[in-house]
Amino acid sequence: MSKPRFGYTCSTLMFYHSLLRQYTNKISLIMAILADKALTFLRVHAFTCMMIAYGLFVVIGAVVLMILEQPEENLLVKEVRELKARFLADNPCVEESSLDRLLMNVLSASKRGVAALESASDKCNFDFTSSLFFVIAFLTTTGYGSTVPLSDEGRVFCVVYCLVGIPFTLLLLSSLTHALLPWVTHTPIHNLQVFWGLSRNHAALLHCSVLAFCTATLFFLLPAGALCLLENDWSYLESLYFCFISLSTTGLVDYLPGRTQSRAARQGLEFATSCYLMLGLIVLLVVMESFWELQQVQAILRFFSGPRQGELKGVGLDELVLSGDMAGAEEEPHYTLPISTISPAFSDSPATPTTELPPIFGLPPIAATKENVPPSL
Repeated sequence: MSKPRFGYTCSTLMFYHSLLRQYTNKISLIMAILADKALTFLRVHAFTCMMIAYGLFVVIGAVVLMILEQPEENLLVKEVRELKARFLADNPCVEESSLDRLLMNVLSASKRGVAALESASDKCNFDFTSSLFFVIAFLTTTGYGSTVPLSDEGRVFCVVYCLVGIPFTLLLLSSLTHALLPWVTHTPIHNLQVFWGLSRNHAALLHCSVLAFCTATLFFLLPAGALCLLENDWSYLESLYFCFISLSTTGLVDYLPGRTQSRAARQGLEFATSCYLMLGLIVLLVVMESFWELQQVQAILRFFSGPRQGELKGVGLDELVLSGDMAGAEEEPHYTLPISTISPAFSDSPATPTTELPPIFGLPPIAATKENVPPSL
């Protein structure tokens, strides 16, 4: 009795196993079809999906920033209000409206770069180094906002100056980028192909990885460490944050080096920051251009932008027009001997191959036969 039961159990298991395999194959086929349809939909509507994704990305960033920063802002507002109430309680002769006007004037002057609370300070926002720092930040569109023109003439000059200066700066940066790109990117990639035997794609990926690591180290990590040592009240994260907002041309005004130091130290830091901005932007543009030439980046770009219909690169329309003579029968090829030849072993057959030698120094062409072919090398 046990043996038939064992056979019945095995057949049942085999049946369920085959049934499970059928369902698994059907589910796999359905998933493959859905994935193919989803990929096709993304290819057709890639640009629209990218715009929606970017909108969601911006909204998510705003929500996260609101969640993180709003409690800190509320605590700061509460602290300021308590300080103001304590000051009014200790000084009953001071009216609240007068205190508010004083604070508004001081804050307005501080936003324009004037240190109203530091009457004994020798700080000047428009000496040569400060003006140079302001011009560099303005032309590179960084715009920290710590210093602004105070006069109407200065504002008009800045408008006219930037109408010419910003395009000129972009032209200079673009020219330097394209001049450095063959030396910084193309030559190393070629050397990796020749000496290491890598394909162009792998060589470009390796070179871009090394270039990105060196750029991050030399223009972000090390400068952040130097700023952390020079600015005593800055942490390393704050110094790294300043490097990032500077080279990304964000230019937020919450962090600027040299604000709490002597005039000479502040001028030196402003000059060093000006040089750091120009050099760092050039290096970042070279790195971005190197990554832009990667096949993977170009594939992503083609995926979202779609194929370009009717675009002809490197061929003029007049070169595509075929005349009636060109569309005719093919001409017979004429064989000519090169300047240096190696004579083949001639057979004893009566038919001697003849070719036509190219004309030399204006002489008529000579029929090359077995007798007048140059001796073998």
